Amino acid sequence: MSQNKISIIMPVFNDEEFIQESLESIFNQTLMDLEVICVNDGSTDDSLAILEKFKSKYDNKIKIFNQENQGSGIARNNAMAHATGEYIAFLDSDDIFIDKTALEQMYGIAIKDNANMVSANLKILGLNGELSINKNLKQFFKHEILKPEDYGIPYSFYKNIFKREFILENDFKFPDLLRGQDPVFLAEILSKLGCFSTVPIDLYALRTVGNNFGKINSFRKKHDYIEHFRQVFEILKNSGFNDLVDEYKQQLFYYIKSGENSDDDKKELKTIVHDVFKDNELILNACDSIFNKVKVSLIIPVYNAENFLRVSINSLLNQTLGDIELVCVNDGSRDNSLNILENFSKKDSRIKIINQENQGCGAARNKALDNASGDYIYFFDPDDYLVPDALEKLYYNAISNNSDFVIFKIASFRDGEPINYDEPGFEFEKIFNDVDFNNFTFNYRAIRRHVLLSSFAPWTKFYKKEFLDSYDNFRFHINVAFDDVPFHVQSMLRAKRISYVPEFFYHYRLSNPNSVNNTASNAPDIFKIVDYVENFLKSENFFDEFREDFIIFKITQLSMYISSSCSEDYFKMVKSAINEINFLDTDAYVGVIKRNNALKRYNAIINSNSIREYELNLVNDGENLKVYKDNIYINEVERIRDEIRILTSFSDNLVDNLKDMDSNFNLNEELFNSIKNLSVKDNNLEIPFNFNSSNNSSNINKIKVLEDRNRYLLKKYDELQNRGLLKRIFNK
Repeated sequence: MSQNKISIIMPVFNDEEFIQESLESIFNQTLMDLEVICVNDGSTDDSLAILEKFKSKYDNKIKIFNQENQGSGIARNNAMAHATGEYIAFLDSDDIFIDKTALEQMYGIAIKDNANMVSANLKILGLNGELSINKNLKQFFKHEILKPEDYGIPYSFYKNIFKREFILENDFKFPDLLRGQDPVFLAEILSKLGCFSTVPIDLYALRTVGNNFGKINSFRKKHDYIEHFRQVFEILKNSGFNDLVDEYKQQLFYYIKSGENSDDDKKELKTIVHDVFKDNELILNACDSIFNKVKVSLIIPVYNAENFLRVSINSLLNQTLGDIELVCVNDGSRDNSLNILENFSKKDSRIKIINQENQGCGAARNKALDNASGDYIYFFDPDDYLVPDALEKLYYNAISNNSDFVIFKIASFRDGEPINYDEPGFEFEKIFNDVDFNNFTFNYRAIRRHVLLSSFAPWTKFYKKEFLDSYDNFRFHINVAFDDVPFHVQSMLRAKRISYVPEFFYHYRLSNPNSVNNTASNAPDIFKIVDYVENFLKSENFFDEFREDFIIFKITQLSMYISSSCSEDYFKMVKSAINEINFLDTDAYVGVIKRNNALKRYNAIINSNSIREYELNLVNDGENLKVYKDNIYINEVERIRDEIRILTSFSDNLVDNLKDMDSNFNLNEELFNSIKNLSVKDNNLEIPFNFNSSNNSSNINKIKVLEDRNRYLLKKYDELQNRGLLKRIFNK
């Protein structure tokens, strides 16, 4: 009988659910000269019975050995002692081989290159059978002969085959560890390799169930897992693979700071790390900084807040999430705020106090950000308060989603009055139906109007510090009020992953006379803010996308402070700026009609010469506003009619032209049907536009007609243009 080309080692422990699929993936391989050595590691389920069933079918291919439960490492060592193949492969009894030709191709390369190790690719096998790439592993896209240090960190030995003679000569064995034995085994092999060969094929699918570290669930397993890092570091360092040592240290730190570790787990891990790495001061210091790591830094600018500060600070210190710090910047307070902070700090070491001369809220927040050490940042105003579990829920939502920031709901209140839960804010549960928000992210495109036409307050968001630090200019504008507005706009447009918690966490006080919004002298600063936002949108190429919203934003923001400013000069500045806006030269018609409030403000401003007139016109804008809206409506009708003329110039014959096109032109069926519908709709579009300024029909119905028709026409017209259909059709 010829020698087996490959021996496949399979440790088995209570895998009755998956072992049949694993074995079938072996016997589906095109390589026939192989043997399977299964070591039943004390299974208590039907795993052994399934093995015996396969042995009866493939008697000369399967060997079964039984041992008391000692772990997969010892089981593999026992199996290797009975292997007879030229090469050895490994497959765990809940994983599978992917490509049926993988072992045959890898063996062919092994013989051709006389390789001691041949490496292929590994995929992650999800709960629903989907395959994905493991980002920690290098992917091989061609056959190469590489140096061992080019393999990367010693992960996933499964995706390799090894020459048995090379294993025996060097007496490679898995260490007696309950967790982490695989990287030690592979690190030893890499340290002795001169080179290895690669094959661009998917060999192995590693099944993942549950969280990453859920199986490290006892003190012994935690100790062994930490011990494996020490052994791998030593092996790689002795082989001169210093870059791999540094890279693999990050895996240790990742495990230690994992959100899956409870407070009790961290206490055990700290004890274990100090035992295992007692002679490595660098590792100890790095790990201690993680153990003592602050999860959330609360950024608190404080200016003359003595009346509310105690209640606010207590709401933070009593949070159910304890790993926090309060970075309080006393911004030149002239009341008793500093003394209150100092008294708190004497009792709780989590409070940092930074003093500066009065420079404003933006400068104070920037100073606190520069001194924050938490993984996440939360901005808090010292006259408001948080519900007790707010930070804990926000933190774990952010961790679960790996989001750049988390948005949530806010409530407002006045002293002595009921809490108002109808405060305008975020209600994304109405946008995203039947969603688990702990496993769901989105970006600004899904909540587009909230970029410029929503709450700008920084305390509506829970930020990842890494996200804020990834931009050089991600700070608040200084020496200007309303600095949170451009910060919000930048946040929304820069974030790749936004998540949401549909709960009321923050309670916003409306009865603080020292609030920026209650200070009349700050009103002119809003002009600077509008300019900051416009410049950012233009510099980052967002302006065209947000042109309509920006006009509404500008009207709303500039007019918001007319009455509170009590300044006729401010009103004149606003009127001058608003007069420069010509709706009929923009795309904002429908948007402004739809937002009655913006149009009312606009109309009241341009028809007034003083604050008093503005306020009267704002209340009594009835007929003037109706006429103005009708004028905008008429112009919009004409604009859509122009669109119709463009489309109808070819739509009558469009379907016939498409049918006559060459068969090799791949026309999307859905688009074809849409075009047919469009050519029919064109003949009916004139009917809803029989508009008369004296028409008593509802403005809402007019708007709906305009929006629906305009949206439909432009969408289909863009589809035609984007697919290059127009030119190709007419060329036909």
